[in-house]
Amino acid sequence: MKSFIHDALDVCARSAAGLVHRLERVCGPMVTVVRQAVAGTLLIGLACCATAAIAMAAENPLYTVTGVEVDVRAKTAAEAKKQAITEANVKAFAIFAQRVGGGALADRLADIPTKRIDAMLDSLSIEEERTGPQRYIGKLTVRFLPGKMRKIMADLGVSYSEKLAPRTVIVPVWRTPEGVVVWEDNPWRTAWLSLRAENSPVPLIVPLGDLADTDTLTPELAAGRDEASLEAIRLRYEADAILVAEAAAVGEDTVQATMVGNSAVGTLEFDKSYAAENGGGVAEAASIAALRFHQVMLLRWKKKNETAPVTQSLPVATLPIAVAFYSTEEWTALRARILSTPGVSGVDISTISQGGAIVQLSYVTGFEQLRQSLWSAGLALQNVGGTWVLQAS
Repeated sequence: MKSFIHDALDVCARSAAGLVHRLERVCGPMVTVVRQAVAGTLLIGLACCATAAIAMAAENPLYTVTGVEVDVRAKTAAEAKKQAITEANVKAFAIFAQRVGGGALADRLADIPTKRIDAMLDSLSIEEERTGPQRYIGKLTVRFLPGKMRKIMADLGVSYSEKLAPRTVIVPVWRTPEGVVVWEDNPWRTAWLSLRAENSPVPLIVPLGDLADTDTLTPELAAGRDEASLEAIRLRYEADAILVAEAAAVGEDTVQATMVGNSAVGTLEFDKSYAAENGGGVAEAASIAALRFHQVMLLRWKKKNETAPVTQSLPVATLPIAVAFYSTEEWTALRARILSTPGVSGVDISTISQGGAIVQLSYVTGFEQLRQSLWSAGLALQNVGGTWVLQAS
C-alpha cells in the first residue's frame, strides 16, 4: 500500500512539476515569482480540499447521525471515552438502519461486527461531553462513508433509496389546563427533539425557540394555525412545508395527539391516543406518539419512491485511483463529473497531498464499460506505472 501511495503521489508531483516547467518556458525571468505563487496556491487549495473532503464524504445527510448519546464506565476516563466512541458508532449504525428500513432492518443488522462498523466511519465530532475518574458521558455526531455503507448494504442484499424528502418544520403545541405551551420545555417538544430526524429520509426540523421564533410565533398564533406566522417560520428554516402537531395529556400515562396538514409525503390526518408501555408516564407516551407520526411519514415516502433506482441492488466494485488537481475549484468540478458518470456510485478520499489525492472509486458496471463512460464524460482513466490515474482527456 505504501508503494502504491508513493507511486500515485509521484504521478501527482510530476503533473505539478510539468505545470511549473511550462510556466518557466513562458515566463522566463518571472519564474521565481510564478513558482512561489503556484506553490502558495497549491498549499492553500489543498488545505481547503482537506477540509472540504470531510464535508464531501457526508454530503448526503442520510449518512450523518447526530445526537448519539453515550454513558460509559471503565477503569479510567480515557478507557471510558475509547469505549464510548465504539458504542457511539454502533448506535449510529443502528439509527441509520432504522432510518432506511425500519425496526425490522435494525434488528437484522444488530449482529454486524463492531470492527466492520468502525471501518465505515468517516468522522466523529463531539457535541457535548463530561468526564469523571472512571466515566465518560457524551453526545456525538457520527458520519459514515457513503460508499462503504452502500457496499455493506449491497452485500446484505438490502435496497433503499437515498432520495430525501423536502424538509418539513414541526411546531409542537402542548395543551395543558393552564394554557398552550410551544417554546418552553414540555414532554411534547422534548419528544420531537429527541427524534433527531433532521437527517432522516423525511427530514423534520423543530424550531430553535429563540427570540426570533418566539417573536414571530406566539403560542396563541401556533394553536390557531396563523398562516402568516407559520409561513415566516417555514421560510426562516428554509423548509418546503410546516406542520403543527398538537398533544395533551390524558391521565398519567396517555397523550392525545393530532397533526393535520400537507407535507412532502401528502396530506396528514392524525388524531389518536398513545399510552406509555414501560411505566414512563406522559413523557414516554409523547415519545411513542412522535415516533409513530414520523414512522408513518417514512413509510409513505418509501412507498412513494419505491420505484426509484437504488445502487444497493447492484454489485459494487471499488478501485483506488490517483487524481491530479491544482485547486479546490478544479477538484470540485472533477468530482462532479466523476459522480455524474453512468455506473459510478461513489468517490471517497483516502489520502490527500500536494497536487492531488488518492480516492476510492465505487462503480456498478464492468471495468471497461466504466472506462468508456468516463471517456465519454471527458475523463481518461489510464494505468501509469502500475497506478490507475484519472485526468481530463
